[in-house]
Amino acid sequence: MAEAIQSFSTGEAVRITGVSFRNIDYWARTQFIAPSIAEAKGTGTERRYSFSDLLALRVARELREAGVSTQSLRRVVEFLRARKGLANPLAECHLIVTGSDVQVATSPEKIISVLQRPGQTSFAFVFDLARTVGEMKLEIDTSGRKPPTRATAPQPTRGRVTRRAV
Repeated sequence: MAEAIQSFSTGEAVRITGVSFRNIDYWARTQFIAPSIAEAKGTGTERRYSFSDLLALRVARELREAGVSTQSLRRVVEFLRARKGLANPLAECHLIVTGSDVQVATSPEKIISVLQRPGQTSFAFVFDLARTVGEMKLEIDTSGRKPPTRATAPQPTRGRVTRRAV
């Protein structure tokens, strides 16, 4: 038996994502974020959204709250649909907002500007301190040693030091 696809009504989308009904309706009519399960086909029918659609709506709301304009969001979506071939880029990409630019992380080390310098690649490095701390604690636990309570610096030798004139 085929597994039923989970879908959400517009009312549920409003409740889950925090996006107003008016915005969801406008974004669906303009194909900015359209429902992928079912479009409204006249009076008496309702739009049905997938979980991925809800994720895109929530991301769009959070980006708007971060100060990204709707016009800029449209440019981001158009860029990613054209460049990456993504159907629902707001739900499929790791986006970074830096000042007036939105960037997409294509790998942990590579990000691409979308608004300021479309397509311009930068290389980034994010140090994962939590992972490093976890690895160190695991190493300490598995070695059977506890770390010293206080680190001590090597003490200088107390022998006589002779100096020569140069």
